[in-house]
Amino acid sequence: MYLSRIHLINFRPFSDIVFNLQETTLIIGRNGSGKTSVLEAIHVLLKSRSFRTSSINSLINREKENFMLNAKLDGDLLVFEKKRRNLATNNGYKTEDYKFKNFPILINNFSLAFLESDKEIRRKFLDYFMFHVKHDYVDNLKKFKKTLSTRNMALRKNNEEEINIWTKLLVEHAEKITKDREEILNKVIKNIPQFFYNLPLDKKWKEIINQMSLNFYKGWEKGELIEVLRRNFQEDMKRGYTKFGPQRFDLDVNILADKAGNVLSRGEQKLLILLIFLSFGEYTANHTDKRVFYLIDDATAEFDEDNLYLALKSLEKVKGQKIISSIKKPENIKLNSVIDL
Repeated sequence: MYLSRIHLINFRPFSDIVFNLQETTLIIGRNGSGKTSVLEAIHVLLKSRSFRTSSINSLINREKENFMLNAKLDGDLLVFEKKRRNLATNNGYKTEDYKFKNFPILINNFSLAFLESDKEIRRKFLDYFMFHVKHDYVDNLKKFKKTLSTRNMALRKNNEEEINIWTKLLVEHAEKITKDREEILNKVIKNIPQFFYNLPLDKKWKEIINQMSLNFYKGWEKGELIEVLRRNFQEDMKRGYTKFGPQRFDLDVNILADKAGNVLSRGEQKLLILLIFLSFGEYTANHTDKRVFYLIDDATAEFDEDNLYLALKSLEKVKGQKIISSIKKPENIKLNSVIDL
């Protein structure tokens, strides 16, 4: 179950080129050769959007008016055209259905923010994961966000009657998404230590894992959300927004009670992020019928030789297709194919 072929026409630096892919494919080339653009093209085909830009016009090769991507995935033909702005398949799948079937996980240098101070990066990834394992999750999340926005408007207008109405509805939607998050994310968190122990980690990393804790924070501390909102009503009125609730959920990753981003080197952070993402991908592969794809950009960056070896060996242990880009070919990696740009 993997992408076997991808054809890029007028996409980024490529005028017309075909790449044949295998279960594990390494793309090597100097800086500026288009390695990241190949990963980006795969992401566009699988999710109908780029991970580098929100402007679809910037994906077009210079002096061209349109681009086209097509690929073979498990015998299906996928086609994405800029002028259509959506994905077409030969089997009748709607774009949203196809996006739900494919779970590409991108790991690049920007992924380091996952362990740093930006909680929105973690929330975005966790919501993205939840979308693939719980089909109605996004609909419930949209309802919650819309209700939250309306309650915040009522807070700014100091309209107590409206606030009470929207608070009740907010709690109803909040309970649905929080229940799903707690049920699924806590299962993943519970499985992560054993998943890590089954990887070919050295003594140093086993010590790090023993010192690590992962905790799901639902967005408020103890008690029912309705009571928390009532206690904080006056403060919310002063602020003009709702302070507590599922919008503030997070995944705390700590080493000896300190934030992992404060303790580990950048190379160690990148490896830990990779391992965490692999655990989420492996859960998806084992508990759903989704296809998992790992898009690893600039694999050798930030890694010393030992951490790179552990990263690549860990990738070999998980299910899913791995497309890896690098300036040079790493040693000691099992590859099905190499693309030299």
